[in-house]
Amino acid sequence: MTEMFDLDAGLSLVGKTAKSMTRSREAYLLTNIAFAEGEQFSPNPEGINGFFRDSVAIPPGTQVFIPYYVGNCVVSGSVCGVVTVRISEILSWDRLKYEGVKLGNCLKDDVFSQLKYASRVSDQSSSFWSMTILREDGAVEHLCLIEVWHLDRGNIIHQAEGVRPRTIPTAEAWYWLVRWCEAEGLDLREWDCYA
Repeated sequence: MTEMFDLDAGLSLVGKTAKSMTRSREAYLLTNIAFAEGEQFSPNPEGINGFFRDSVAIPPGTQVFIPYYVGNCVVSGSVCGVVTVRISEILSWDRLKYEGVKLGNCLKDDVFSQLKYASRVSDQSSSFWSMTILREDGAVEHLCLIEVWHLDRGNIIHQAEGVRPRTIPTAEAWYWLVRWCEAEGLDLREWDCYA
């Protein structure tokens, strides 16, 4: 439970019932995907925290600018419903491959890509993060794999890749990525979908 407070500074027990806190804890656990077996990675060296927001919604009609798109994307429809958002650090080899399976990207079965990513985590030049959304119906969706480069000039989002075959993150994923970058002081200006 204390990890939830570390990830969401706005989380408070004030006005919460035991039932609502139990629901928040269950949402947190549903979005917590970890693998205890196999090779484990060290946490990022920069002290970057993940992101957890429970029972939040994007206001309908919100405009989101995503590089590589022409103009702004308007967030509407079902993605404006109440959700639980989690961005968590990927801390194992098996979890990295699992993310590849869920997103349908090169990490699911391309050993060269797996080794390339794992080597960057091992030398701590990068950390990798998973964005998941828990919908009101209980479905957990993987929206984005994020790579943060740890450079002398700061921490930058090098890659943020959505579900295949569409590699650019959705407007919903981009909205929450921006919120996380603001909360953690991450630079999103150098993002490259095709890195």
